[in-house]
Amino acid sequence: MEESTSTVGSAAVSEQLSPAAALAQPRRLAINFLYLSGGELAAKLLTFASFSYLARILGPSGYGIVEFTLAVMVFFSLPIDWGLSWYGAREIAREPGRATRLLHDVTGLRVYLTLLSMLGLGIFILLLNKGIELKVLLALYGLSLLAGPFLTQWFFQAHDQMHWVGIASIVRQTGFAGLIFLACRRGTSLVYIGGFECVSVTIVAVYCLYVVRYKMRFDWPWPDLRLTRLLGHLREAAPIGLNELAWASMWYFCTVLLGFLFTDFSLGWFGASHRVLMALHTFVYLYFFNLLPSMSRCVLLPKEKLLELMDRSVRFAAWTGLFAAGLLTAVAPQLLTAVYGPSFKGASHSFVILVWMLPVAMLSGHHRYILIAYSCQKRLLYCTSLSAAAAVVLGFALVPLYNGPGAAWAVLIANIINFALVYVSVRQLIVEVPVHRQLTMPLSALALSMVFYFAFAKWNVWIAAAGGLVCYIVGLACSDGRQLAGFLQTIFRKSGTITEAKI
Repeated sequence: MEESTSTVGSAAVSEQLSPAAALAQPRRLAINFLYLSGGELAAKLLTFASFSYLARILGPSGYGIVEFTLAVMVFFSLPIDWGLSWYGAREIAREPGRATRLLHDVTGLRVYLTLLSMLGLGIFILLLNKGIELKVLLALYGLSLLAGPFLTQWFFQAHDQMHWVGIASIVRQTGFAGLIFLACRRGTSLVYIGGFECVSVTIVAVYCLYVVRYKMRFDWPWPDLRLTRLLGHLREAAPIGLNELAWASMWYFCTVLLGFLFTDFSLGWFGASHRVLMALHTFVYLYFFNLLPSMSRCVLLPKEKLLELMDRSVRFAAWTGLFAAGLLTAVAPQLLTAVYGPSFKGASHSFVILVWMLPVAMLSGHHRYILIAYSCQKRLLYCTSLSAAAAVVLGFALVPLYNGPGAAWAVLIANIINFALVYVSVRQLIVEVPVHRQLTMPLSALALSMVFYFAFAKWNVWIAAAGGLVCYIVGLACSDGRQLAGFLQTIFRKSGTITEAKI
């Protein structure tokens, strides 16, 4: 029976189009992104609701402990993946016939990495000079890592099955949010939060196993534990994995540093603003999660195909990223108060700095993922490591002096440094992928919008924001509106091509 199922899965893979034919058409990219963003939107709304509720019942100080725990866990959860998700998706996109073998190999490697990560976390907890409640909370989050090897969203990505990825996000956050609302009240121990995380991750792991076996009709993703055959994958994925750790250092080191240096409201305020940003940044991640297979297929095609794909994508990223940053800056105090309550209004001082990482990440993401697609992981690791080192140095320099806003500036500057480094790297190693042409009109429209906003903000902030929004939309319509309209038409256009029929 297993052999028969495996044959069916392999046959399905063999029907994949050639790289030239499968290079993502606008409609396919758009629909896949809609699946991803729809699932993540629902999941993030649930996450927002649950963490907003926690912030209100715990207050800034108690909520800061939760954010400290989550920031620490980033450095113990990422080693479990070690870049294998991006590596596996890239390799299957290039050679679909290797899908079954890679499924077992990646799962096996993740089992070994999980055990090592849990050992490291145990040592960290023993050495940590914090209260027992925080230590137990960290231990429970560590227990949830056991489900990590069986989270197969990367496998869905490799086959452009983005709807399963979106559903996985909803399943996980629905379980977590439901338990939070049912069981957490004022005075509830933080330990319960760790238990709820264990339950929700287990549920989504079971879901992933079900989809792989019964929907995609591949083998059960049992782990292959033969180290001799796994070490090759580990070496190939290592630059991506180390890059992800460096990337996490750039984004989360300052949160951990705040947790060690301050016990007042500073950590809760910064954590709240950082959580809103990371929720929004999820859509940046999903955008490139969706785009990576298309970038990988461009490797086998002339450079003009990559440049054509990147021009449309950079233009879209510039307009959306700057729009989000400008709007969120305008309404930061009102937004954070509405989400977390009046005691978190002070978080806006960090938030108005952090939101400008959205356009930076949207633009730099093209160059970062081009380096992954073209197997330039080592150069990407070099760029990200330098940026992470900058974040650490800036964190030690600014956080003790300026608390949360200092941490925000450290993260933003480090991301700008990363953008400059990956841009130069892509130009040197592959081809120049410009961004200045695509930025001219969005920046002009943003400047006009900000002038309108500041002229009327003292009178009514919401009318000022709405007027600035209208100015921005007019600028978009007058410059790139026709291209955007053509892009949207591809979503709804009926087509008889094989590629679109397989969506």
